[in-house]
Amino acid sequence: MARFTKSQCRPCPVRTRCTTTTADGARNVGFPSRELRDLQLRVRAEQQTPDWKTRYAVRSGVEGTINEFVHGHGMRHCRY
Repeated sequence: MARFTKSQCRPCPVRTRCTTTTADGARNVGFPSRELRDLQLRVRAEQQTPDWKTRYAVRSGVEGTINEFVHGHGMRHCRY
């Protein structure tokens, strides 16, 4: 976690592209641990493979069907 004070942020030339401020005007930026970052990179690379895309196509079809039942037909409140 990096914390920047109001006086550090005010003169910054790219302030408009930054994160939102806290109540006292400071900005906090979090960075994931190295292990989490490595995991994210590995998973994102795996998601570009044709095998992963084929498996995900099946999953997205199922999720779309369930979403249609829940939102289109009120299945979340179905009695049986």
